[in-house]
Amino acid sequence: MSLLPSFEQDTGCPPPGRYAMTWGEVEASLALADEFEGSAVRRALWGELSYHRTLVECLVGSVSRVWLAGSFVSSKLDPSDVDVTYLLEAAVYKALTEQDVLADLANLGDRDWCFRNEMRIDAYILSLPATQDFRSLGLTGAMDTGDAEVFQKLGLYDEI
Repeated sequence: MSLLPSFEQDTGCPPPGRYAMTWGEVEASLALADEFEGSAVRRALWGELSYHRTLVECLVGSVSRVWLAGSFVSSKLDPSDVDVTYLLEAAVYKALTEQDVLADLANLGDRDWCFRNEMRIDAYILSLPATQDFRSLGLTGAMDTGDAEVFQKLGLYDEI
């Protein structure tokens, strides 16, 4: 099992970097770990996040990656919410044209709507770049149409 590295003492956060984990490993690290046994909210937040993820997947079919951030990914015993970014394959994201689905997806990305519906979730739903094989970018870094904007958005949310 690949668990999140120990939180740093001075920041209360994991060491800088990205950590590839299964959904079960994230739950074990951030909701069920012994250090959070006294938390009044972590398990409930995990349930809300799991429900939210299920709703997103019902609308889009599949989520490629999930980024978690904020106080939920820290040593804070009782975080107030979960910050999450769902990354969808470019083709899946482009195929989202049905107005009802787009409206529902917009609601799931609206923090106030989530809170009104008893989910303490602050979510973003983004497309991955259309270019799958980064070796195809060439020496000049040329990308498929639209990739530059996607890379900028990914960089922005990566910084957050």
